[in-house]
Amino acid sequence: MEDNRENVPAKRVDIVQVKLVREKTMLYKNRRIRSPHDAYELMKEFLGDVDREHFIVLCMDTKNQPTCIQTVHIGSLNSSIVHPREVLKPAILSNSCSCIVGHNHRATRS
Repeated sequence: MEDNRENVPAKRVDIVQVKLVREKTMLYKNRRIRSPHDAYELMKEFLGDVDREHFIVLCMDTKNQPTCIQTVHIGSLNSSIVHPREVLKPAILSNSCSCIVGHNHRATRS
């Protein structure tokens, strides 16, 4: 059998660095997520009055204190399609112990 490796050109491999970049901060007066309502209140404050579906990930440490929050997808008027890798990426990069995902439901008016 002939070795074809001699005829194959070398493959260039990218050397990369993946970073979590802080865009801004917000204060969370309760410090800890103790209930679904606490998570709702924080997500509501983060999202404000957006006009489309936003899918967000809230990452927490071992004491259920929020460490970061990220919008992983902005959808259309009434849908948001998210891949699991986009949900896990901020959690892994921020060394989270746990995370909560959520999205807003935009009410359509007739």
